[in-house]
Amino acid sequence: MPQTDLRLRAAVSNHVALVWRVLRRTGLGPADAEDASQDVFWVLAQRFEDVPERAQKSFLVSTALRVASDRKHSKWHRSVSAGLDVEARVSDAPLPDEALEIRRAGALLDEALATLEEFERSVFVLAELEQMTRAEVAEVLGIPEGTVASRLKRARESLEIAVRRLRSRSRAVR
Repeated sequence: MPQTDLRLRAAVSNHVALVWRVLRRTGLGPADAEDASQDVFWVLAQRFEDVPERAQKSFLVSTALRVASDRKHSKWHRSVSAGLDVEARVSDAPLPDEALEIRRAGALLDEALATLEEFERSVFVLAELEQMTRAEVAEVLGIPEGTVASRLKRARESLEIAVRRLRSRSRAVR
């Protein structure tokens, strides 16, 4: 097996979970995130010789954000997602209390993240959920660190407001 194939396999193995999480947190469903992950790694495969190993993580995350954005803005994705959302609500089965609470918290986070502007969500997901440094986030997104800091502050404030509003709405429904 050529050396490039081994290095590409290693890149996939090392970063597939990160890419999938970033795609999910941008609002893609699990199956769509799987497909988008393949697209992201296909882009890496096409440009593998141009991307230094030390820059692979940044390249993959920025590619994942672009792929997710493209998918979310496509007419096909909006129509398919609408149908899947209805199916997901119908097929929810009761779970043990603890698992149910974890699932509710995850759904609340996803719903709150969906209220953020795309530029805020990207910074928040990378900095808070993926634990990337501000310098790494700045490199991935191609923006200054100061912009990362201000967007992160705004995202945290917006997310806090969204979570409060969603919790209030949830309590009113119960």
